[in-house]
Amino acid sequence: MGKTVTIASRDGISLLKATRVAAAVRRLRSVVFLKSGERIAGARNVPGVLALCSGLGTPVEIEAFGSEAHLAARAVEKILGDSGDLKTSNTRDFAGV
Repeated sequence: MGKTVTIASRDGISLLKATRVAAAVRRLRSVVFLKSGERIAGARNVPGVLALCSGLGTPVEIEAFGSEAHLAARAVEKILGDSGDLKTSNTRDFAGV
């Protein structure tokens, strides 16, 4: 399953967002890869997600595989596409579990 999301936060992919992406994907039966430009990272790996160095307005491709791929892709899309502060959000809400 493939989707593309545009980074909506002025801070780009912050440590908080990378951590939330990894936590959401780890809860699901899926494997997710993110691609930004020439860089590719496994979504479960916080340093890898941070290494994408994606800033505001950057498109990030989401490739998800597995029995819960659609949930994982949706969770990543919501987290990275949110321009607001996620400090009070629960990653379970994003993962749909």
